[in-house]
Amino acid sequence: NSDVYALSLSNIIERSVFCLDDISDSDKKLFVIIEERGKKEDALLKKHFNDLCLRGTGYVSSERLQKLRLNISFRKKNKDINGLQIADLVAYPIARHLMNPEKANPAFEVLQSKFYIVPNDLFLIVKIN
Repeated sequence: NSDVYALSLSNIIERSVFCLDDISDSDKKLFVIIEERGKKEDALLKKHFNDLCLRGTGYVSSERLQKLRLNISFRKKNKDINGLQIADLVAYPIARHLMNPEKANPAFEVLQSKFYIVPNDLFLIVKIN
């Protein structure tokens, strides 16, 4: 799939599962909140999500996703969902760092200590404790 949102969702789910592997709790759940973009776009992403649940990803089996009771929810931007606001706050300093890594970026420096990085992988998760 070449849709950037579908690819991102697959990667986010994979990396979230890897992060959850480090948690010993046996009753793990993965719930992903997605900002609404439009009926057509949301329907395509929901279809991709359902396909992931049926077949898994390149690195995570469908059985493993089902154990996590994986679920997604679409929410409007104007609902002020804390997680979506945090995602917006986190994305900008990371993008700024990637575009110009030499420029001072104190927000990125604070976030960097929160990164959960899978070795030899370019994707990361920011853990908010």
